[in-house]
Amino acid sequence: MRIENNIVIDKVSKDLIILRYNDTTTRYFEALWEIPEGVTYNAYLLTDDDTTVLFDTWKKNLENEFLNALNSIIDISDLDYVVIHHMESDHSGSIRALYEKNPRITFIGHPMTNKLIRSLYGINPKFKAIRDGGETLSTKNYQLMFIHVPWLHWPETMFTYIPQIRALLTCDVFGAYTIPKSVFIEKLDDEYISSMRKYFANIIGFYRNNVTKNLDKVLTMTRDNIDMIAPAHGAVIKGNIVKRSIGLYREFALKTPINRKIVIAYSSMYGFIDNIMSHVTHVLNDWGFNTSVYRFTDKERASIGDLIGDVNNVLGIILGVSTYDTEPFPLMDFVINLLIKKLRGWKAILLITDYGWGRRHTQAHKGKTGEGRLYRDRHNQRKWNTNKGRPKQNRHSHTKLQTNNYSIKSNTLNNKTLPWPFMLMRCINLNIM
Repeated sequence: MRIENNIVIDKVSKDLIILRYNDTTTRYFEALWEIPEGVTYNAYLLTDDDTTVLFDTWKKNLENEFLNALNSIIDISDLDYVVIHHMESDHSGSIRALYEKNPRITFIGHPMTNKLIRSLYGINPKFKAIRDGGETLSTKNYQLMFIHVPWLHWPETMFTYIPQIRALLTCDVFGAYTIPKSVFIEKLDDEYISSMRKYFANIIGFYRNNVTKNLDKVLTMTRDNIDMIAPAHGAVIKGNIVKRSIGLYREFALKTPINRKIVIAYSSMYGFIDNIMSHVTHVLNDWGFNTSVYRFTDKERASIGDLIGDVNNVLGIILGVSTYDTEPFPLMDFVINLLIKKLRGWKAILLITDYGWGRRHTQAHKGKTGEGRLYRDRHNQRKWNTNKGRPKQNRHSHTKLQTNNYSIKSNTLNNKTLPWPFMLMRCINLNIM
């Protein structure tokens, strides 16, 4: 393995070479997601006698570094094909530079890709549009099969399968936020799985409904003969952990709960919500739940990217939201929007808030999350009678509250007591459940 100036060049098989750039300077992936762990951009080059095929490139603004790395392996004027799995600029950023060096290159991709090349990079190269259904390109010793996988995570995304080495090149899918110490991942430990889950939830989560059907399609077309997965971010997955990685992706897509995990996220300007949520966390830990806490306070700012990744496979989410200018606290409002967008439904949530300046704050949450019911309003006796100590039950209710020692009776919370004055919303059939 050659490493120089954050560039890694190594063989992943006899004729397939990885060109990897270790990005340690980007702080916010897609200008949104915090990535202190860094990220890699992986391109692959197949050399087969007199035919050379490049799969993807690196991020825009790394054109010179990419051309120099590629030129250290082949003469760019001899490059025959460039396969574009996905047109986002962290994969297609060197297309124009390659074309200017060698206008004879044939670019290969989804039919939509040609339009995107012209639109994003202002060039009109030779282009071969790939139809769905396993269209192929043959070299002397290899046959490349192209498979459309729409909306993983753009509509024009596709994979390449090389049956002679049982390798699947997957672009963003199976990627991870990480800069691995080696080209291959030896085992799927908790840290690497977490980096895969975070990448999935941040980038592909919105399109999760397309994951399972596309995986089934790929496994059928490859006859499940996959010994290597080569993504565009992170490590190359090889051998016994390939099937485990595919299984993990199904778990990510289905949001399968793991480890009795509950994520707690909250805002607190002056410590009121912080005190409540500290007690909630303590009680949940006593009950045997594993909790992760994300705070947005005057002393701490949680990573939203980590939060979105962490909630993907939890049992439930508890949100604590303070009031700001009669509305939900802006950062938590942003977080809730992302939860709705990236989780795509069916997670149990509990919303806890101070009463703030009246009903407008809580009504905003009801409008945001959809159908739900507020069970306690100590300033509104028609909804909640503090002397009776029991809310009116309805067909959605699995929860009982009591003031001023608020007890929660719930299938999830095991009939325990949270002795603190707060308003609680039990959200049933929400957009983010």
